[in-house]
Amino acid sequence: MNAVTGQQTELKELYQHMHQRTTAKLWAVLALFLFVSNMIQQPILALIIPILYFIYDVVRQHRRFQIVARHTSQRSADRLFRLHVGIGMFQYGALAALIILTADRSGTTFLLGLCLFVIPFYWLCRRFLMHRSKQIDPTYISETEIQQG
Repeated sequence: MNAVTGQQTELKELYQHMHQRTTAKLWAVLALFLFVSNMIQQPILALIIPILYFIYDVVRQHRRFQIVARHTSQRSADRLFRLHVGIGMFQYGALAALIILTADRSGTTFLLGLCLFVIPFYWLCRRFLMHRSKQIDPTYISETEIQQG
């Protein structure tokens, strides 16, 4: 139990530090995206934002599982990292597919697809991710548990 508490404390500190560093940058990227998207008539360029966030998320997950490896094993941390990146690819792939499929349609169609397909798909992916992560590593701590603890 003590290893889990130490791991949770380290992960919480990592997330707080990263949140402080990236909040302003995230808003700046969003503002830049809105400015550029108003100037360019190609909605496909909106794929840049999910790609940038995916890259940011991979870096964050890599740091997270370096901490996990110190408290469990390198093998299980590597498996968890690959699982999280794989699920992330499916999630961002779903969003990219929605952007591509609705590029020449109205914003309402995009929002409808987002609410009916992408958000439920994200939820299912998160549930599967939590379930599979607990199977790989019984001491796995989810991001929600880190933020609550």
